[in-house]
Amino acid sequence: MPSDISAPEVDASASPTAIRLGGRFTLFVSAVCDPGVEANLREPFELGPSFEIKRKDSKDTPRADGKKIREWQVEVLAWDLGDLVIPGITVTYTVQGKVGQVQTNAVRLRVDGVLGDVVDDPKALRGAHPPTALISRDWFWLWVGAGIGALLGAIGAYAWVSSLKRRKRTVRLTGGIMAIPRKKIDMTAEKALAALQKIKDSGVLDREADRKRGYTEMVDVVRDYIGARYQVASRDLTSLELIRNLKAVAPDDERAMVEVWLERCDRVKYGAYRASAAQANTVLDDARGLIVATTQLRDAAKADAA
Repeated sequence: MPSDISAPEVDASASPTAIRLGGRFTLFVSAVCDPGVEANLREPFELGPSFEIKRKDSKDTPRADGKKIREWQVEVLAWDLGDLVIPGITVTYTVQGKVGQVQTNAVRLRVDGVLGDVVDDPKALRGAHPPTALISRDWFWLWVGAGIGALLGAIGAYAWVSSLKRRKRTVRLTGGIMAIPRKKIDMTAEKALAALQKIKDSGVLDREADRKRGYTEMVDVVRDYIGARYQVASRDLTSLELIRNLKAVAPDDERAMVEVWLERCDRVKYGAYRASAAQANTVLDDARGLIVATTQLRDAAKADAA
C-alpha cells in the first residue's frame, strides 16, 4: 500500500441538499492529489437503491503549488423520502505502481414528498367494472367539457386581474435575477442576501489565498441572519452550541439545513481542507437558498396559524 502521505485529500458535498421526491441534485466529489498521484472513483460507482445516477463527469484543475484537483460531478435522482445519507464514497489512487483507497465524508439530504406520504392507497382506488356498451348518443361529457372550459376561463381571468394588482420586485439569487413577491422576503433576509452578494462580487471566493477569509465572511452573515431570525445569540457560540440553542426555537427541518451548511464551512475554516472556487461558490449559493427557504417556511407557518 502507498504511504498515507501520498493519499489525496477527498471531500463530498451535494447541491441542493433539500429536494423533492424524484428531484435532481448534483453530487460533488473532489480529490487533491500530489504530483504523480492518480485518483479515480471505484467502479462500478453506485449510491444504493434510494438514488439513480443519471450522468457522471470529471475534470482536472492544476493548483499553483503543483498539486492537482480532480473533481467529479454526478447528476443524481432521489427516489426515497426522509432524511437520507450518502455513505462515504471510496476514492482509489495509484502512486509509483501501488494502489490505495480513501473515503470521503458522508453527505446528508432531505427528500420531501410531492403528493403526500401515501401513494396509491388501495382503499382510495375504485373496484373493477366490466365494459359498458354505448347504444345511444350521450351529451353528458359535452356538458362536462363546457363546464370545465368555463371554469378554467374564470380562473384565468381572476389570475390575470390579480397579477395586475400584485406589485413585484427583484432579489438577486443563484443564477441571476428572480422575481419574488414582496411578502416572501422580509428585511432580515434582504439584508443577509445583499451581504452574500457583496461577498460574491468581491471575488474573494475565486482567489485561493483569500478563500478561507471568504468562508469566514459567509459564516458571519448567516450567523447574523440566524440570530435575527430566531432571536438567539449566534456570534460567540461554537456551531454545536448554536445548533443546540436552535432546538428550542427552530423547526427540525430548518435546524437541519443550518447544521449541514455550518459543517461544510467548518471543514474549511478550522480544518485542513482546501475548497475549490467552484465549491466555495456552491456553498454561497446554498446559503442563499437556506435564507430564502427559512424565510418562506416561517411565513407559511404564520399564515397557517392565523
